[in-house]
Amino acid sequence: MSPVKKILIMTIVATFAALLMPLSVLGNTQTGLPQNEPPTDPDYTYDANHRVTVLIDGTVREMDLDNYLVGVLAAEMPASFPVEALKAQAVAARTYTLYKESLYGQNGEKAPESHQGAVLCGDSSHCKAYCDIDQRGKELWGANQSFYTDKITAAVKNTDGLIMVHDGKPIAAVFHAASAEKTESAVDVWGNHVPYLVSVSSPGGEASSSYHAAVELLQTDFAAAFQAVHPEADLSGAADGWFSQIKRSTAGGVISLSVGGVVVEGREIRSLAGLNSTNFTVSVQDQLLVFTTVGYGHGVGMSQYGARALALEGKTFDEILKHYYTGVDLLLKSSAVE
Repeated sequence: MSPVKKILIMTIVATFAALLMPLSVLGNTQTGLPQNEPPTDPDYTYDANHRVTVLIDGTVREMDLDNYLVGVLAAEMPASFPVEALKAQAVAARTYTLYKESLYGQNGEKAPESHQGAVLCGDSSHCKAYCDIDQRGKELWGANQSFYTDKITAAVKNTDGLIMVHDGKPIAAVFHAASAEKTESAVDVWGNHVPYLVSVSSPGGEASSSYHAAVELLQTDFAAAFQAVHPEADLSGAADGWFSQIKRSTAGGVISLSVGGVVVEGREIRSLAGLNSTNFTVSVQDQLLVFTTVGYGHGVGMSQYGARALALEGKTFDEILKHYYTGVDLLLKSSAVE
């Protein structure tokens, strides 16, 4: 058995269960608050001393929320991005943290076993990536460590206490690297309709070096990996007849398709083939399957390169957030800005 075949089979078996998880387990100034101060809510419990528990590299750590958010920004968005994009990312990350606490409890008593009692983890496929900049800042930024540390710390501080809410509750503020011309709706990717996670226009994705990509796989390796999970699939004929009934979202992502007569979700093929997105096409070249993709990530919520493009156009962080998260409000604990 070839190394590629072994890797593909092991990967698809290990990740298939995760693919089935529902989402539920899931200003005119350049700094400071939006020009129109958001509403306050006495039931919103955030304060300057808010602490979170995070599973990082197998160890549960407790830290100040602001310190955690700085680490998330360092890991999730290039520090070279415009300030307003970084501030949008800070609010999204803070919101997602409060969203997770609303699901699992602030002490993580309802968190999944994989979290080992923590509310969050450092796995970007499940929660948010995290980077300890005290340990890895020089590795990330070299001689610019101090400058970028100050920049992302300011992005967190200058949005202190702000979260996004829908119907008064923190939202699942998911994001991705780069969408195609439109973002994806949650219902088309995860099967759950979420009113604030619907498809919207998104500029600037092509600035990402991963916006256009291609993956080549031997037909025999793909067939072995797919049939390891779907043994009933008929992949005996010519490869150009394996894929049919392709259903796409309005944003271009593959919602579902038939592979050898078995209907599967586009995100399963994305995982199996190691694709950058579900916005893919398949072609046959000799003994290869060539998957060509547009965009990077699941495509739902805020596009980070889209946030960059909007910031470069002069949009403020609150305008960026309200563009990507439909119908949300910004909520602020009044004591956080005293």
